[in-house]
Amino acid sequence: MEEKVEDPETGEKTVYNYDTVQVWQKPDYENLTRAVIRSEIDETEEFSLINDYYAAQLGIETDEDRKAKAVADYKAHLSRVIAIKTMVKNDLLTEGY
Repeated sequence: MEEKVEDPETGEKTVYNYDTVQVWQKPDYENLTRAVIRSEIDETEEFSLINDYYAAQLGIETDEDRKAKAVADYKAHLSRVIAIKTMVKNDLLTEGY
């Protein structure tokens, strides 16, 4: 991500902020998407989000605050996954893959 920052010596300058992942498999859409997602959340954390969401949806979780949190957290996770998939697809297209 491109960002403008103030440097006390040179004034405003452009810096680039980015994350990297390392993959050992072929760097295709599936492998890169999985690597980026796993760099942000591991499988155990993701399963916990899913389980909490379904407990809320099925009425197993009865505390209204925890139900609302479970739904909000899972929706946020799904939104992030969609954003990651879009980012990886666009990056691959930009690089000619």
